[in-house]
Amino acid sequence: MPMTTSLTTLLEIAHPILLAPMDVVAGSRLVAAVSRAGGFGILGGGYGERAWLEQETAKLAELRAPFGIGFITWSLAKRPELLDIALGVKPSAIMLSFGDPAPFALKIKSAGARLICQVQDEAMARQALDAGADVLIAQGTEAGGHGASRTTVDLVPAIVDLVAGRVPVAAAGGIA
Repeated sequence: MPMTTSLTTLLEIAHPILLAPMDVVAGSRLVAAVSRAGGFGILGGGYGERAWLEQETAKLAELRAPFGIGFITWSLAKRPELLDIALGVKPSAIMLSFGDPAPFALKIKSAGARLICQVQDEAMARQALDAGADVLIAQGTEAGGHGASRTTVDLVPAIVDLVAGRVPVAAAGGIA
């Protein structure tokens, strides 16, 4: 049964479920399955293996459902040409994690894609909002422990309060 939220409306999906863009684990086959089922599949561009990214994005070029592509921000800064490959297949969104999204925000938005930013604290949330993030993902310690110092149940309400309705907030970690 579809559920309407600010997130589902913005991303044009039936269910408020986003596939984590886990490096190479979240390949095109899994992205397509999640997106076709009404969620938002996000390809794991991760650390930026160009050949893999080209292969997987080519498989998504004909997908007739919303999808995104995610990158580790500090790694993308070392290989910014990968963003062009990603944007070339017209994803609905680009997700950035673990770094300042500002250097990439204008290019992402100018290409017509939404900017999703994963954050682990309020300072990162402010930085993402200042860069123009359309969606924030509040990642707690249960989501792989990637730099988070707070649990999801503690972090999500703090980010929701900080955002004050400006953008949707999704939770990552400890949700079952």
